[in-house]
Amino acid sequence: METNIVKMVGVADFASLLNATSGMLAIIMAFYQNSLLAALFLILAVVFDAIDGPLARRFPSPTKDVFGETMDSLADAISFGLAPAIICYELFNTPLMIIASILLLCCGILRLSRYNTIITEQDGPTKTFIGLPIPVSSFMLSLLLLSQINQPSLILIIMAVIAILMISSLKYPKIKNIKIFGVCGLLLIMTLILPLNQMLMHIPSIILIVFVIGYMILPFTNIEI
Repeated sequence: METNIVKMVGVADFASLLNATSGMLAIIMAFYQNSLLAALFLILAVVFDAIDGPLARRFPSPTKDVFGETMDSLADAISFGLAPAIICYELFNTPLMIIASILLLCCGILRLSRYNTIITEQDGPTKTFIGLPIPVSSFMLSLLLLSQINQPSLILIIMAVIAILMISSLKYPKIKNIKIFGVCGLLLIMTLILPLNQMLMHIPSIILIVFVIGYMILPFTNIEI
């Protein structure tokens, strides 16, 4: 069994490390009450999480994916479990937000643990997710912050719903539609260009919020994507 850490690390693992680093930086920005930079680092974490899969397929891991899957889950726990939980409390310091933050963290850990259990027993790539994918927590929170939607009660409700959906048994599809990716990518670029997003009255980020909500309720509809 290989134990040399240098030989164990694959190309995709660097994306996982950058994912975790982005989550940590998002937390630090929240400590400084900089909601915009916290949101940008959360989105960066989502981007790094999205590319580690393609990188893993393009550059197979020397440890038969076990090492990489473990790193991916640990990074996700930081960026999509711990980071949004801390950021919610730091930016919206209310007693109820503590409960929502704990719920978000615990449900995120449970979601990742179930996913890791499922993939050890399945053959082939994942086609559907059981429970809402955990990156949605950070992606939605970042979009809310970038849209300057900062009502604590609203954010508390949205994040609590996301936490519950993560540990549900609802089936969510893995999106592969190129058109959807193209539209969302364009809207995301417009959102990340902060002066443009502000000039457009945050419409690009608000549309993305609507898309995310649409994905969240997708299992309750008959719509296929």
